[in-house]
Amino acid sequence: MSDAAGSRTPEEEALAGEIERTREQLGETVEALAAKADVKGRAQRRGAEVTGNLRGRARAAKDKVTEQAGELRDEAAAKAAQAKNAAQGAGAPVAGQVASRAAAAGRAVRDITPAPVQRSAGRAVVIVRGHRGKAAAAALAATAVILGWLAVRRRR
Repeated sequence: MSDAAGSRTPEEEALAGEIERTREQLGETVEALAAKADVKGRAQRRGAEVTGNLRGRARAAKDKVTEQAGELRDEAAAKAAQAKNAAQGAGAPVAGQVASRAAAAGRAVRDITPAPVQRSAGRAVVIVRGHRGKAAAAALAATAVILGWLAVRRRR
């Protein structure tokens, strides 16, 4: 066999082409095996993928909780206004009853509330402490909402 391409026979050319294709396939196979052997790289890619998925789910959950909290806040404000008007008309004995029932309802709600929501509520408490007057109105509204809900539930 000669190195000069012009002096090769057709069989030699075919054999040289086949050898070149085999080398390319072998190179691709070695690259694929090397990629499979790179456990650390594969783990990092999978970890990044899982992290991305979890962050997306966390964002979605946070958005949902924020939306629900806003809706509940609005409902509580409306109920608080109603309860405030009712309490002002009924006098002190009714206010005491409302306060004790509100405390009991608050304890019941706290007992069934999931830990992540409790942590969020804890952060909200820190914020609310800076706005005590508004917080009192919101607490009264929340109490009224809970009492209304309990009344509706008992009627069923």
